[in-house]
Amino acid sequence: MSSPAGNGNSKPQTLTSRIMGAFTGPASSGGSEGAPGAPAILPVGERKTAMSTLSQQESKWALGAFILAAVGGIAIPIYFIAENKVTKAGKNSIAVAPDAKLLGGVILVICAIGFAALWKRKRTLVAFALFLVGFAFTVFVGLAGFAFILLGGWLLLRAWRINKYGTTNSKLIAREAAARPRGRQRKEATRSTPKTASSTGDRKPPTASKRYTPKAPARKKVPKATE
Repeated sequence: MSSPAGNGNSKPQTLTSRIMGAFTGPASSGGSEGAPGAPAILPVGERKTAMSTLSQQESKWALGAFILAAVGGIAIPIYFIAENKVTKAGKNSIAVAPDAKLLGGVILVICAIGFAALWKRKRTLVAFALFLVGFAFTVFVGLAGFAFILLGGWLLLRAWRINKYGTTNSKLIAREAAARPRGRQRKEATRSTPKTASSTGDRKPPTASKRYTPKAPARKKVPKATE
């Protein structure tokens, strides 16, 4: 049978592309950068959903990072254990790298959590897993582990941009920031608004109190006593 018409690509999907599609989503999904029909700046009501989820580009970067971390979590501990088996201190044999297996297992567990969070498109959990993986790799490879930490910070930075500006596009953010009043101008505007409103508005006369107070009875004159 021939492939169904209407699909842009008649080639069958490979296993790798299916896995990538499951984690990163369809090509049409993503932020306002990738989809041409999407609005340039998200409205306020849609920003919370965009902050909590991941775009296609972000998912690809996170998936590559977790795959690299899983491979490193297996290969690097094996290398350390093979190179540093035991050492002798007197008559006793002491293992040089006994914690390599434990740390490698912790990295694999964190990667599993990261894959699950990536499957569900949970931005905060994905960034948190990248932070933990980065700190764990600093024990093995030093400063190279901070690449995972920077990737997690990049995800949170994009969430902050979506919350404040409604987009992650640098050009649109610069345009929005230039259009908004600065700190001193914002303070002056907020101070002048109530003053102008009170000065331009007509002052209303005081209204009568609705509480009823009865009038005090008039004092009766007491007649003077006659002698």
